[in-house]
Amino acid sequence: MALLVTGRRFRNELSSLRGEVETLKQSVGALCSSAVGVDKRVIRLERRGRDLEERQETIEHNKAGDHPPYAEAIRLVQQGASAEQLVNELGISGGEADLIVMLHRNSQA
Repeated sequence: MALLVTGRRFRNELSSLRGEVETLKQSVGALCSSAVGVDKRVIRLERRGRDLEERQETIEHNKAGDHPPYAEAIRLVQQGASAEQLVNELGISGGEADLIVMLHRNSQA
């Protein structure tokens, strides 16, 4: 009889442990899924940080030059340059070049 009681207790304990293992598996699975999501966000933030750093370096580089591109564009327009020339020579956008030409074409020296 004692062996029968011990066997039932063993089965109950085994069943309880299997339930705990299943719960732990689900918890680990949820943690892994969360970790993947966090990892993707970290990668996105690192990429964004690098992009911002590059943009800032470009801005600082442009400021460090002898003449800002707009000052050079104004000077060229005052010497008769076209918007297309500004785009080709200074790498500014067509809209920026058109605006500079409209604003500074009549102020030629």
